Amino acid sequence: MFAPIHLRRGMRKAAACGTLSIVLAATLAPAWADNRTDNPTGSRTGDDDVDNTVAEAADETAEDTVDNRRRHRNRVKDTDHPVCTPRIFFKRGHVSPRNFFVPRTRFTDGPGGSMTVSVTREHEVLAFLETEKEFVRTSNPIEPGEVIRALRKNGIPHLEERHMVFTGHEYSRDIKEGMYGNMWYRVFGYRIGWSAWSVLSTCRHVEIASGIANVPARFEGWKYWESKHPSYKGRRLPWK
Repeated sequence: MFAPIHLRRGMRKAAACGTLSIVLAATLAPAWADNRTDNPTGSRTGDDDVDNTVAEAADETAEDTVDNRRRHRNRVKDTDHPVCTPRIFFKRGHVSPRNFFVPRTRFTDGPGGSMTVSVTREHEVLAFLETEKEFVRTSNPIEPGEVIRALRKNGIPHLEERHMVFTGHEYSRDIKEGMYGNMWYRVFGYRIGWSAWSVLSTCRHVEIASGIANVPARFEGWKYWESKHPSYKGRRLPWK
């Protein structure tokens, strides 16, 4: 049997539309596939750039963290192990002679003639310090023995912290005509400038005190001089 003419025309249109749909689908499929292939590739490239940037930033942060830890470790190491051991040392300044006169051993005689004298009493001469300036308050004051030991090492080995004078030491002297003879027993010594310094753990030197050390030596004897008038400490004595 044959379909009516209008039905055959409808079927031909439907077939043509179906064929056109298939052709269009076949034509567009490669293009869609190409676009699908290109776009993901482009998307992955962008994502990779972002990932690389994040990775580089993470690496830099890690390096900074390692450097900070290394610097902190070095600081702790320097603090735990100082370069210098803290200590105190002394420096020597000017040096001048000084006499330590023994009390009750001064004699004057004249005018002219001769005089004989001797030491009739024992006496102890002690070294002492004159502190001019104390730059830093310390719990332990500086003792004369410390300074004297340091001065011995600095070139004056015959210094003593204390010197004992015993009796005896007789001495005679002729006096010029018209002059007065004077004798006084003394212990030789020095007047020495000194300064104390502290060495910090950083090896920096800080001055903590300074002054004068009056120190006897290991020598003693009479001092003799003549004068036109008897005198004591610059005052003329009423001598007849």
